[in-house]
Parts: sequence; C-alpha cells; structure tokens
Amino acid sequence: MNRHRQSGMTGTGWLVVLALIGFFSMLIIKMAPVYMEHFSVKTVLESLKEEPMITQKSVGEVRTMIQRRLKVNGVYDMNNDAIKIKKEGGVMDVDITYQVTKHMAGNVDVLISFSDNIKLVAN
Repeated sequence: MNRHRQSGMTGTGWLVVLALIGFFSMLIIKMAPVYMEHFSVKTVLESLKEEPMITQKSVGEVRTMIQRRLKVNGVYDMNNDAIKIKKEGGVMDVDITYQVTKHMAGNVDVLISFSDNIKLVAN
C-alpha cells in the first residue's frame, strides 16, 4: 500500500503552520510592552505601602506622588481619570483601572483591561 510515499506535510500545511507562528509572534510583540507597563503600575502601587504617613497626606498629594512615580517608571499615557483615591478615616483606597487598545492588522484591534486596587492603612 504505498506507505513509503507518505512522508510529511504538504506545502499548504506548512503555510498554515507558518501563518500561525507569525500571528502569535506578532501578538506577543504587540502585547508584551503593555504587560510590562502594567507591571510598572503594580510596582508603583505596592511602593505606596512603604511610604511613611501615607494616610496623613491629602488625596491630591497621593495622586501627584503616583503620577510622578509612573513617569519615572516610563508610564506616560496614564489618564488622570484612571486613578481613583478614596480616603475614609485611617484607610486610603487607591484604585487604578484603565484600558489599552493595540492595533493588530487591518481593522483588528486588541483591547486589554487592567484593574489594580490597594488599601493603605496608617503606618
């Protein structure tokens, strides 16, 4: 039965495999910087825990502190509306919720949503 003639993928099969590899490579190249930027946002939020007397500062002071730290870490496109700060008694609740849209190809875009929250207690 001609078993010796069956020897591998066809040209069409290879094209499909290469197209999938290309697609996922492009996806990784476009989305990796977004996730690295998000890691910086999380690092800035975590650094607020180490700030002495953070809950004694006003909401505006904390917002300015966050924005400065984001700029130092290379996050320049953070919208002011994305940072929400609530202060009740000795607890300060900081919430950063934002979305990033990345153009892929043609009319295909990828929307990535992030939401990080931290509660700061007087230290």
